[in-house]
Amino acid sequence: MVLNNVRSSVSVIHINDNDVKEQPADFKTALSATGFGAYNFLLVLLLIPAAWANAIDLTKETFLLASAECDFQMTLIRKSLLVSAVYIGMMSSTFFWSFVTDRIQRRPLFLLGLLVDALCNIVSSLVESFYVFLLLKFITGTIVGGPFTLLSPYLSEFQSMKYNKKIATWSGFIFSWGFIIPAILAFNILPQSWSFILFERVYPSWRIYLLLCSIPSVVGFFTMLFLPESPKQLMEDGQLTKAHELLKRMYVINTRMPADTYPIKQLKLPVKNIDVEPAKTDIKKFNQTWSDIKALFDKKYLTIFFILNVLQFLIMVGCNTMRLWAPHLFIIMNNFDYSIMWNSTNNSPGMCDCLTPGIITSGLMNETHYANQTCVQWYINRNVYINSSIIASSGIGFSFIIGLFYTTKMKKRISMTFVYIFTVLCTIATNWGQVVPLLMLAGSIVVTGRITSNIIIVTNTNVIPAQLRTTAIGILTHVGNFGCIIGNFIFPIILQIHCTGTFIAIGSLLTICLLISYWIMRSKYQAPETSVS
Repeated sequence: MVLNNVRSSVSVIHINDNDVKEQPADFKTALSATGFGAYNFLLVLLLIPAAWANAIDLTKETFLLASAECDFQMTLIRKSLLVSAVYIGMMSSTFFWSFVTDRIQRRPLFLLGLLVDALCNIVSSLVESFYVFLLLKFITGTIVGGPFTLLSPYLSEFQSMKYNKKIATWSGFIFSWGFIIPAILAFNILPQSWSFILFERVYPSWRIYLLLCSIPSVVGFFTMLFLPESPKQLMEDGQLTKAHELLKRMYVINTRMPADTYPIKQLKLPVKNIDVEPAKTDIKKFNQTWSDIKALFDKKYLTIFFILNVLQFLIMVGCNTMRLWAPHLFIIMNNFDYSIMWNSTNNSPGMCDCLTPGIITSGLMNETHYANQTCVQWYINRNVYINSSIIASSGIGFSFIIGLFYTTKMKKRISMTFVYIFTVLCTIATNWGQVVPLLMLAGSIVVTGRITSNIIIVTNTNVIPAQLRTTAIGILTHVGNFGCIIGNFIFPIILQIHCTGTFIAIGSLLTICLLISYWIMRSKYQAPETSVS
């Protein structure tokens, strides 16, 4: 409305606030108007089972190495395959999932992943063939590397920009506690003599353990059935009415105000290039990804990106190898009989003195040990799983606390230097005692791996341009998974050849990581502000 003021001869324009609110709003504006409150917290709680199912899939097999050794006739090679199967599945399915996730809504794909994961876990608790069991673990790995990666993007699409980072930090901390669940279940189940009979076959306690490990997947599946598709996905699919109703529901729950007071009355359809054919879009995305890879290997970024990948590889070799093998090493040490296996009266056996008989004498490098039916079941002490819980909780707790600390480049350098030096010292002192040094070693390596891997991701954002970071993180993830696989195969073989040399090798790797990370922290290289052509 325009009113002419005769005295001042000035035209005054009055704008009705309702006219502004009636204008169609984009996703960010509409989401910010929903506020922040109970809906956001409730969503995190409802996603916990699915997130914990993901963490359990990456951990639970390590607790089966001793319990299922005789049933599956597990040689060292078979044990290495078992703990690596999930990571092999993750690596081999990446290209497939990168193609699928761009074409299917997140919620249905996540539901499918939870269903397949639950079925794989349930069936794996019943199969008697090691190779079928291994195949199921491989399929589980493809789920971990595919649908389960959609959890964080799905959650973030319900959070406004103002609170997104904070929710991501605290939800990641809560979700990480799923890594402790397998140790807690193992503590209560694996030492028991429980068994059940199905189709005239006896199934021991470790199969019950696997059944219980499938519960988070089952609960997560049914929980996800009651959760909506994200408002962003609904808007991109053109379902503006459903998206608007969902946003109003979020507003009501967060603010406890009537739905008609939601300030956004209309939504704006996201801009899409509908003239481009899907096939041409696929070729364009492939070419863009290939261009990003070539740009990362350009001389401007090659040195720093190569060093980040080397550091990620070495860290994951040490971190995940010890995380996955520590419970089995604890069991071997707890089966050491001092009266029979140690004759010296002058000193106590060191850690490698306790490990060597369990590794060497069992003949686990070939099948003859089981062909003669001489397999002896390990005695499983509950304390083994207490130690594993301590390691897992230390890794989660310390990495979260230190993650709040390294907000500047100097603090990152201090954090990495301290954790590496502490871990290297623990590695050198490994053979000077028994359980405590192994607990310190495993715990320090896990903590080191989680902290430094997080710092590498942060460093990647500082030295790699924004348009290349997604591709760079994808490559770093692949390199890290490859490091996990290599470490799982090499560690038991070297341990059998020379126990002390194994931990000296780990200490050497971490020393190299210390030197490399210190160089990176000193480097003044920063990502350019301009985009890369």
